[in-house]
Amino acid sequence: MIHHQRACLLLVMAVLAPVFAAVPASGAPRKILPSFDQVEATVEGYFSQQARQLPGEIISRSQVRAVLDLLQRQGWKVPHQQEIIDRVLDDSDPLVRELRTKDGRKFARQVSHFPQGYDRLDRLIRMPTGKSILWRSVHTPDGYKLFEYLTTAPGGNEMGKMLMNSSSGRDFNKPTGRAYTTDGLIQLLRPRWEESWNNIRQIQAKALDLNPNRP
Repeated sequence: MIHHQRACLLLVMAVLAPVFAAVPASGAPRKILPSFDQVEATVEGYFSQQARQLPGEIISRSQVRAVLDLLQRQGWKVPHQQEIIDRVLDDSDPLVRELRTKDGRKFARQVSHFPQGYDRLDRLIRMPTGKSILWRSVHTPDGYKLFEYLTTAPGGNEMGKMLMNSSSGRDFNKPTGRAYTTDGLIQLLRPRWEESWNNIRQIQAKALDLNPNRP
């Protein structure tokens, strides 16, 4: 009977060995899950080196798919990937195309400093005359000041409320829920990393509960 119990225990330990090996004494499961600092560095490195984008420039779905694949090769399969992809604009979206012109990149970096600046751009371009207004803003010196006004001035907020009264401007002053920049993507990844980390800790806790010699 003792030999049978010992054999079972050895089998359990063999199965769970990778779990224990993945969680060092500090409690951080770094060997099978990169730290979030590493995740941030991977995301920022991809966009600055491979995509050759500057902070504040717009990201697109094909790029996010590439980042998710890269993170998986580094040891983290991001959960709920489609939800992330769905919250990023497609490469063919008119806002993406406009903000990837030479003038558009500069304009995007300027607008990215304003609270919900990208959200206003996205709302505007869906309106009947929005594309032409955006084009003039992008290709006119100081055109970004319109969105500075819309996002920071009391009068801009009131203008947004007026637009919200039209069918095409509904929710103009509200966030869209989309991620437009590298920072936005990192914000989407953080809770999913925490979910993965907690899952590993739960596996560790269950493994410890199976040890009959645990004090």
